[in-house]
Amino acid sequence: MLIGIVMNRVTWEIKQIINEFEKRQINYKLVNNQKIYYTLSKDKDLEDNFDIFLERSLSYWRGFYSCAILESKGYKVINNFECLNLTGNKLLTSIKLIENNIPTPKTCIAFKDKSAIEAIKEDIKYPAILKPIIGSWGRLIARLDDYNSAIANLECRETMGNVLQKIYYLQKYIPIVKSSHETPTDIRVFVIENKCVAAMGRYHPEKDFRSNIAIGGSAKPIEITPELEQLSLKASKAVNGEIVGVDLMNDKGKLTVIEINGTPQFKGVATATKINIAGEIVDYIKNKY
Repeated sequence: MLIGIVMNRVTWEIKQIINEFEKRQINYKLVNNQKIYYTLSKDKDLEDNFDIFLERSLSYWRGFYSCAILESKGYKVINNFECLNLTGNKLLTSIKLIENNIPTPKTCIAFKDKSAIEAIKEDIKYPAILKPIIGSWGRLIARLDDYNSAIANLECRETMGNVLQKIYYLQKYIPIVKSSHETPTDIRVFVIENKCVAAMGRYHPEKDFRSNIAIGGSAKPIEITPELEQLSLKASKAVNGEIVGVDLMNDKGKLTVIEINGTPQFKGVATATKINIAGEIVDYIKNKY
């Protein structure tokens, strides 16, 4: 078996996966999508005889289109194009969660700033959360506390050149429980097919409402309860995921799914839980394929 690792940068996670492949004497090759080109065809015409690809590109667009091309040639890719398409776009993720009766915060979509203001006023209410439909690591997520903060953020988006920033994804704000340091801001569950491998609670920095590890959040391991397991597996299946990160929050005692990541980084959850996530990924590929 020869496994291709689709990437554009050798991350901590990729180093761990490589180490686990080598431990098990499984052949692999890094496929840097910045340094190759693809000929569009139905032929399995890459230089090496790959059996399967593991998509680990930090660049969403490069990984997304690489997956589409590789699948069109008949290669198996983890995660597949459908999963990357759904999880890479928060709007499409929300639609899938709602279709599958999975609890998720109230969300509105608007295409102009005036419509967005109306959606907050009439439906979402203040405070509201404004997110880019495509993005990661908490970037460009804003809490809109009142009309002035809303119009300022929306005006910035209106003047940006990127058309995706002008699709206003507005979500109900879920209050953070400040009375207890034991209550995480949100929860990340790492799912591999039918197994919740690990879970961590993430805690926001003192001066930020976002809990992403990449911007200074901290993490602790948490127990995978039956409710957490059931909801995470259901969310993963809704987006046709094999290896995903499911993000949840506690909304007045009830778990609600916020996002699903189709190319989840796992340094944070591996460090917090001491679980060998890379080993779990490699064993899954070895045993199934």
